[in-house]
Amino acid sequence: MQTLEKILNYQQDKFIFAEDHFVCIKGTWGCGKSLAGLYAANRECEENPGNLYLIIRKEWVDLRDSTLHDWENEIGRPINGDKNVLYPNGSVLMFRHGEDINALKNANLGGALMVQGEEMNENDFWFLNGRLRRKEGTRQLRVECNYDGHNWIYKLFNEQKVGTLITTNTFDNKDNLPPDYIPNLEKLPKRLKDRHLYGTDSDAEGLIWDEYNETRHTVEPFEIPQGWEKGLALDHGFRNPTAVIWYAIDFDGTVFIYDEHYERGKPVSYHAEEIKKRNLFSGICDPSIFNKTQTRKERIFSIADEYLDYGITLRPAYKTQEEASLNRVNEFFKQDKIKIFKNCVNTIREVGNWKWKTLKPGVERNSPEEPVDLDNHTCDDLKYIINSRFSKSVQEIKEKIESHSLAAHLERFNQDKAKEFV
Repeated sequence: MQTLEKILNYQQDKFIFAEDHFVCIKGTWGCGKSLAGLYAANRECEENPGNLYLIIRKEWVDLRDSTLHDWENEIGRPINGDKNVLYPNGSVLMFRHGEDINALKNANLGGALMVQGEEMNENDFWFLNGRLRRKEGTRQLRVECNYDGHNWIYKLFNEQKVGTLITTNTFDNKDNLPPDYIPNLEKLPKRLKDRHLYGTDSDAEGLIWDEYNETRHTVEPFEIPQGWEKGLALDHGFRNPTAVIWYAIDFDGTVFIYDEHYERGKPVSYHAEEIKKRNLFSGICDPSIFNKTQTRKERIFSIADEYLDYGITLRPAYKTQEEASLNRVNEFFKQDKIKIFKNCVNTIREVGNWKWKTLKPGVERNSPEEPVDLDNHTCDDLKYIINSRFSKSVQEIKEKIESHSLAAHLERFNQDKAKEFV
């Protein structure tokens, strides 16, 4: 077994000995973040007799082939058939994967480590935090992760600053790497090199709407001119946020997202009042909320019915095949026909980070692509707007709008008047 003094670089050391309740180490390939996580977990079990510690990773295959393998090679403590490590001082370290998380509802943990945290989600993070109540332990929740754009980890640690964030890259760990490792990574394409060698939160790999560019497609707020069409789109949730975005369409067919409401855990009455504050009382929404799944006394009703009870009239959004729907929005971004006000921070975050699911090794590349069903609530709203409001190509829309524009109307009016004198 290697000693801490021999293996640790400065950033690993900071992570292992950090004392904040939430601690995250985010790094690139070969930076040593995974090893730092295992050493931190082992240390907490050694120094806190009677501790119960959890190491969790999303997929069982990754846990088995990578995390458990690294533990055996670097830490060396035996793992029993239940995927537990037993310590002489009575501490127990458990290895679990994402599908086991519901079995941890009654766990009384003294600490936890999320491995490759970007593969899991924010709900998992807060769920695990709620299990940290054991006296024998630090009760720290640690995360080790890769750079993965403006995801939930970025939101918590970079924007909300909930705890200690330690960033590292491959160069910090060069003394522990083969001499040709970094030169080989320097041959990567710039986009991959920036992310996996130097470390950057800006990442367009795997984005669903890769034509979106925050610089080009976000604008400073301005007063919406008279005559522009206005509307709203709603994606209802409770555990997930209810997301409402307000849009306006100019005379050239450009869609401006100018306001948003984004909040979880609130009743319909609350969201209805927030909608009314914007002086719009009708809009489009996810068709699923018209399903009559709610009951009260002898009444069977839908969530849309409940919104109607509070003065908000909704109609189901036009739905089309998912891939076609996503491509249409991407085409609007490509032609600069969507602009987002900079005050719509949740819309900007979700649109700029929504990705396709990563294909596992062995899966055929021509398999149907699926979007990640996470942090995409305003994205769904945007789909509803484009698919419901525009059913034809951007060029056809532009031609139709131009033919009905004020200038065209005046021109036809003048032509008609001229004919009267002929």
